[in-house]
Amino acid sequence: MKMGAVSKPTMQSAPSHPTERGYYPIFQSLDGEGFLPGSGIIFVTVVHEESYKVESQDDQVTKDQVLAVLRSMFGAENVPEPTAFMYPRWSLEPWSYGSYSNWPPGTTLEMHQNLRANVGRLHFAGEATSAQYFGFLHGAWIEGRTVGEKIAGLIKGTIQTEEVRYDPLHGTTFVDEYDLTNGFILQATFATYGLEQM
Repeated sequence: MKMGAVSKPTMQSAPSHPTERGYYPIFQSLDGEGFLPGSGIIFVTVVHEESYKVESQDDQVTKDQVLAVLRSMFGAENVPEPTAFMYPRWSLEPWSYGSYSNWPPGTTLEMHQNLRANVGRLHFAGEATSAQYFGFLHGAWIEGRTVGEKIAGLIKGTIQTEEVRYDPLHGTTFVDEYDLTNGFILQATFATYGLEQM
């Protein structure tokens, strides 16, 4: 498994009608109803190689690049210097080395389930352990809730099961393995093209 990277350089400016600037698929404003009205906060998302590049440079270089893009879109007179600017550098953090897990092609549910499986009293939860939503915050939330409920059940004595662990691995995932045992919480209809007969 490799870790992926996502960076969101964030800046704050004095409010200047950010919602009237229009929407751009990369920049997002938090200065709106239901978020942080009046904050003047916007962020831009960069991914993969560009994210690694951004995370390896200092704040001033990144801020200058972001401002140059905004000013080319809206004009220099409409984009003031930010009053604050920051972003995390997840790919450089020794405890994470990335923003989210990025399962490579060929990863089977068995391999994934082995990552989820508890080791004695030690249980694991996070976006990387979510079979359906790895890489996303709601995957971490769902897994945390699921493992918390499991631990509560073990403490109360209402459940006695351990997570399934596969040894040996079979190298493929069959349609009927997309189930709760393997961490797949939603049942989906798959186009099997007759392979279920095999």
